[in-house]
Amino acid sequence: MFDVICVSARTQSKDFLKSIELIAKSGVKSVILREKDLTENQYFELAKKVFDLLKGSSTELIIHKYISAAKQLKIKKIHLPYTDFLQFENNDEYFETVGTSVHSAEQAINAEKCGADYITAGHIFRTDCKMGLKPRGIDFLKAVCESVDIPVYAIGGIDENTCEELFKVNSKNFKGCCVMSALMKSENPESLVNTIKEKHMKKNREKYLLYAVTDRSWLNGDTLENVVERALQGGVTLLQLREKNLAFSDFCKEAEKIHRLCQRYSVPLIINDNVEVAKAIDAEGVHLGQNDTEISSARKVLGCEKIIGATARTVEQALRAEAQGADYIGSGAVFGTSTKNDAVKMSLDTFREICSSVSIPVTAIGGITKNNILELRGLGASGVAVVSGIFAEKDIYNSTLELKKKAEVIVNG
Repeated sequence: MFDVICVSARTQSKDFLKSIELIAKSGVKSVILREKDLTENQYFELAKKVFDLLKGSSTELIIHKYISAAKQLKIKKIHLPYTDFLQFENNDEYFETVGTSVHSAEQAINAEKCGADYITAGHIFRTDCKMGLKPRGIDFLKAVCESVDIPVYAIGGIDENTCEELFKVNSKNFKGCCVMSALMKSENPESLVNTIKEKHMKKNREKYLLYAVTDRSWLNGDTLENVVERALQGGVTLLQLREKNLAFSDFCKEAEKIHRLCQRYSVPLIINDNVEVAKAIDAEGVHLGQNDTEISSARKVLGCEKIIGATARTVEQALRAEAQGADYIGSGAVFGTSTKNDAVKMSLDTFREICSSVSIPVTAIGGITKNNILELRGLGASGVAVVSGIFAEKDIYNSTLELKKKAEVIVNG
């Protein structure tokens, strides 16, 4: 889930309360009422009006700076400027959520130590609100996300165009963005919010484009690390480590080596079947078959941030997996396969039905090669999972390159 938060700026709206009314219906998670030029009494009066407008909507109000206003309105979420936050003590534990703004990784680390529940980090892009100040950029945002475990929200110059740059940040705690000017000026905030979320969803789906699944059957004296690296160099977007016959300690050692490789290429690592190994090495996720650990049990062990994939061979299995919280579906075998003895060939019509039945990404798997991959065009797949079509090839690098180009054709048309 990628959240959009509105940060108010009434001077940028022709009719501020009307804008808030529209924003409340737009799908934003929260409104941070940030009106620095008002006295505390003036702020309280405005906060009352905004609070009333948000009643009945799913959008929550977060008070900026003024603790007394929050308590008078019985609002338990507050956002404090960094210097105010350092002096703040929530001794009565009144506030359920306390956030602050940071402008460096050091401030982020300190905010987390001092008990912040989330932070906003910026300004990321050029913005009229910070005229003359150089934007801190995407590398700054990445550094902040990597320095803490609490949720991080980007802020500063974010709109439907600049938001695409944000999606280069792969950190599990990068939770969303704060939008100010673009929302305040928009006559259709719902369209703006939907555009940002849709672009994030599209970017999220891109990681399933070419999903390589390892198999040591074709190593032929080479090492798994070497063949995996050639696939990563060729453009694999997701990698699954499948090891059916290794003891736990040996599996962990192998997984740690492959994980380091994947991190160098910014490719998520998925562990096949083994939730404990995924947890032990902090892999990006796990893939579960129909007879493996329950999705809900895996989620309890791994947490909400990790990717959990599930195998589904029928529409009913796909719907059940989605309902249980799977992040993606692996479905097949679309062309049959020699990799799994129990795999039954799936008709392309069934695969199409599975893709259309769920809202999460679906990857095709089973016997996919550069020679047949284009037969999957127009079926609704978000990508392909490939085993022998990559790792049985003599030239893994160029075969992967070719598969990726063709995968783009079947996904994008």
